[in-house]
Amino acid sequence: MFCAAGHKEESILTAQIDPRAPSLSGPGEPFEIVEQMVNGRLMRVFARTNGTLSMLFSMMPALGDVDFVVDGDRRISYAAFHAQAGAIAAGFAAQYDLKPGDRVALAMHNSPEWMYAFTALSALGTVPALINSRGSGEEMRYCTEDVGASLVVADARRAEALAQAGYEGPVVVFDEAAFDAMAHEYAGKPLPQNTADADDACCILFTSGTTGRPKGAIISHRAMLTGVFMAQHAGARFAARVAAQMGIDVQTFMAARPRSAVFLIFPLFHVSGCQQIFLGVLARGGKIVFHRRWNPAEALRLIEQEKITEFTGPPMTLWDVLNEPTRAERDLSSLGSIASGGQALPINLLNELRKAFPNRIFGGGYGMTETSGSVSLAMGELFTNRPECSGVMHDLADMRVVDDDGNPLPAGEVGEISVRGPMLMSGYWGKPEETAKTMDVDGWLRTGDIGVVDESGYVAIVDRKTNMVICKGENIYCAEIERVISDHADVADVAAFGILDDRVGERLAVAVVAQPGKSLTEDQVRQQVRDHLAEYKVPTDVFLREDPLPRNATGKVDRQVLRRELGLI
Repeated sequence: MFCAAGHKEESILTAQIDPRAPSLSGPGEPFEIVEQMVNGRLMRVFARTNGTLSMLFSMMPALGDVDFVVDGDRRISYAAFHAQAGAIAAGFAAQYDLKPGDRVALAMHNSPEWMYAFTALSALGTVPALINSRGSGEEMRYCTEDVGASLVVADARRAEALAQAGYEGPVVVFDEAAFDAMAHEYAGKPLPQNTADADDACCILFTSGTTGRPKGAIISHRAMLTGVFMAQHAGARFAARVAAQMGIDVQTFMAARPRSAVFLIFPLFHVSGCQQIFLGVLARGGKIVFHRRWNPAEALRLIEQEKITEFTGPPMTLWDVLNEPTRAERDLSSLGSIASGGQALPINLLNELRKAFPNRIFGGGYGMTETSGSVSLAMGELFTNRPECSGVMHDLADMRVVDDDGNPLPAGEVGEISVRGPMLMSGYWGKPEETAKTMDVDGWLRTGDIGVVDESGYVAIVDRKTNMVICKGENIYCAEIERVISDHADVADVAAFGILDDRVGERLAVAVVAQPGKSLTEDQVRQQVRDHLAEYKVPTDVFLREDPLPRNATGKVDRQVLRRELGLI
């Protein structure tokens, strides 16, 4: 067990993503890992993360006319995107007084224009602040003002919402027409190279803020690139192990695989959309297919038409695909891997997916905004053998479990997950006290997630620290209740939460949505829990719903909205 500085430390729990696979991280290898000083601390880092996002953008011209983005009838090649992003950067530089380090709020729905704006702003050395475009005008105004944005780049709807919320700063509407005009006016201008330090701010991602105001997590270029390459590294190691089992070299195996084609379901302002899809697919030379408004029949049509190879979405979308009547009519043979994003994959859903999509690769992981994506991953048999877990820690991630006082706990004991490594945020923008509460002087980030790491390095997340109900002095983790109820064949979705009670402290409550065409009773829900867990974990209040559970932009259940809908607040 090694800490970031390379010496033994008993409290740190580490393990390779797949100890049976080649590491691919030795000297001269694609994912070479070296020790390097980062912000005054010796860390393990990828050797090729000593730069900015410009290293990814510079890959585009070599890919030429290969499709990069597909959005309805629009098809944009890598070469065209790179050239047009250069024009947009020139337009922004000429029309607005932008300087390196300026924060520029990006408040737009998912669109190619969002990606052009992000690329251009990053190339100019500014720091895009990725605003939740699904938020209210007041919320968008708060985030924009919180980071001191010198400019807002918005679509027409968000620009209007900001104006109605009283925002008085400069706003530019950057829709398809504005893009076309700017791309034409500044055609031929090259995309600049961002020459900032690797540990300078790359962008600002906002936490979901379900318990208060959103906080802007500062993500450095190194952290963003590390997150991209960590996922790529895990995939490459998995491919190397499969190739070895087949008796062929990994280069031959990789050359025979189809080019990645990935759905964009997640919002681009979220780490899953921006880093894992946009930048992650770019790093692999793949294709991004927009799917703006979720429709399972249309999703299946696009899988067939665009030969989608990877599908990652919230469990709700995966259930929808399983239950879509047109699924049998579609050729889905291109689909090679399926993963859940935003929340864990329920075991009953995994079982149904394995029946419907045999011989596919299933995967999962654990991460958050502040960790720039996943810090633990598993795919293939490493995932299906332990689906209740969130994978194994990546080589660059140190992880430990601590008690309420911050004291490290041994493997196998439940506590709060803490993480350290080059993928972490630099802090919360303008909030040193909040940063100090989350990150200590040794670089450990307290995630707020309750979990356990076993002797093999498998990470299991029990619950959010704040999603714990204390009833009669007993700690009840909502995620455990949700997992058990979701295993019932007739359950489509579930959320557990607490209701304040003068006598017992909190009553355990659940809101349950049945599968289409199925029905449930309160007693059936309680019996499902009673059959698997202790009696004190049986919910007192059961709310049966026909409407979907309300979710925030990251796909997580919004318990505040749920309580309001149930008339509890």
